[in-house]
Formats: sequence, structure tokens, C-alpha cells
Amino acid sequence: MSKDSDQTATAPRKFKLGHLGNLNQVIVALGKTIRAMADGSLDSQVGARICNGLGIMRACLETQTMERLEERMDEIADRAMADAADRTQGVALQ
Repeated sequence: MSKDSDQTATAPRKFKLGHLGNLNQVIVALGKTIRAMADGSLDSQVGARICNGLGIMRACLETQTMERLEERMDEIADRAMADAADRTQGVALQ
């Protein structure tokens, strides 16, 4: 007689990535996906497709961050040039 009915089968946990609103969260999701593929809880083809999409998201977020930094650096450079011009005009007036 088999006692298979006595054992409860635990359903595999559903793979969830969580929030993907910033660069750090996307990087965490990439790591989670790779670990899930490595331990066999996520099919490698599905995981590869998820990683591909996350890689694209990561590139977009990095580009956005770099553009914001470039704008900020331009603002700082403009302010520094204006301050330098004000100082040279002040010296010329004395």
C-alpha cells in the first residue's frame, strides 16, 4: 500500500522580481534571476529572456542617469564661468 497521499506536495514558489523603478532594483532583479536559473527554479530560456529585458532596462536607466549628470555638470560649469566673469569685472572696476 502506498502512502503518497499522506505527503503534501509543496507547490514551487512563483518567481517574482519586485519593483524595477531604479537602477539598483534592476541589478538586484538580474541577480535574483540568475540565481533562480542556477538552482533550477526558473527555466533557463525564460530566465535568459528576463535577463535580456532587464539588461535593456539597465542600459536605459544608466543612460538616463548619465544624461542627468551631464546636465548637472553643464549647470555647474555655467555657474562657475559666470562667477569667474563677475570676479574679473570686479577686479577691473577697482
